Amino acid sequence: MNRGFTLLELIVVLLLVGILAVIAFPRMSQNTIELSGQAEQVARDIRYAQTLSMTRGAAQGRHCIFFTATGYQLRNNNNNPGTPCSIAVAHPATGSSAAIVLTGGTAVSTANLTGNYLEFDTKGQPTSFAGGGNATVTLTASGGPRTVVVSPVTGMATVQ
Repeated sequence: MNRGFTLLELIVVLLLVGILAVIAFPRMSQNTIELSGQAEQVARDIRYAQTLSMTRGAAQGRHCIFFTATGYQLRNNNNNPGTPCSIAVAHPATGSSAAIVLTGGTAVSTANLTGNYLEFDTKGQPTSFAGGGNATVTLTASGGPRTVVVSPVTGMATVQ
């Protein structure tokens, strides 16, 4: 009674593993790269809203990012503290004031914010935090979750 595998069986198994690796690995990597890029873009747009508040806050009021289930939109309050995030602002990349919809079925969720928006005052400090800890914006898709963390004191946005 022989124990072990024949050379033909080993070659067939290696061939199947190779085919699966060629098909599955690039697909998973592409989704991860796309989601990481989206998280970096959200962090950049948070910094952009913060910069707008510091440079144009006196004339246009506080700026913020309003989050939806699938994306976000840059907005300001037009110097009306009673209505945060009511006026859409043009996105610097698209030139449009329409909401940015993230691709690939990416879902957006927030934590530790008073609403679905992150607002900055004219000093660049966040004003829409629910508690004392960091606020988070989590992007979830097939590439795994990516989280943008925003500091409550400085408004610094980093991707984790």
